Amino acid sequence: MTKINLNVNEQARKEANMRLLKRSVDRSITDILGGATHVVLYHFHEESQSWEKSDVEGSLSLCVRDGGTRHVLVILNRNSPNNYPMDFTADFQLQKSDPFLIFKNYEKQTSGERGAATIRGIWFPNDNERDTMNELLVGVLKSLKESPPPAPVADRNAATASLFAALNISSPPSQQARPQTETPSPSQSNQQPILDKKSLQLALLSLIQDERFLDLIHAQYLKVHNARASRS
Repeated sequence: MTKINLNVNEQARKEANMRLLKRSVDRSITDILGGATHVVLYHFHEESQSWEKSDVEGSLSLCVRDGGTRHVLVILNRNSPNNYPMDFTADFQLQKSDPFLIFKNYEKQTSGERGAATIRGIWFPNDNERDTMNELLVGVLKSLKESPPPAPVADRNAATASLFAALNISSPPSQQARPQTETPSPSQSNQQPILDKKSLQLALLSLIQDERFLDLIHAQYLKVHNARASRS
């Protein structure tokens, strides 16, 4: 009975943390893989080769979210309303140096080149929580590095235009008045890109929020419905 009560309490605590994280950090969070009751964030300065304590401290959670970067570390800051989310990706370097976990990654430039390194340290007063979190992060990092890179996704506008063409409906205004630098050949103008499942998913996700798209789909539905009714 005690074990059941502990499991129920743990589940209730996790659900409460999920609600808090969704409300205060990111509504796309879908799960919590692990965490620590209290940590403190430090920043490393390359110039002075020194650590500086930040004003961020509080509970730590490793979360899974739907869309964007899949894993994110979140510190719910007790010192201010500004919580600290940190995307956790395959390019991270992780080192356990008691009583810290040290993270190193490189900023991505708009050109795609690797930028300056960012080094952060998270201090854990609880040794067991630090060791458990380190093991969890090592496992997640390994799975991220072993996962195949995502397949290239077609340009969303091209995917959207192709979807509209396949449905035999005109594109929304934002897709129609697009300047062209050269006149397309007949073969180019009649050829639509073939969408893979991911491109189709992205196109649908963006369009489902577009009122014009819904109007067009509804009009097409009424057209088909009325045509069938007239034949019956």
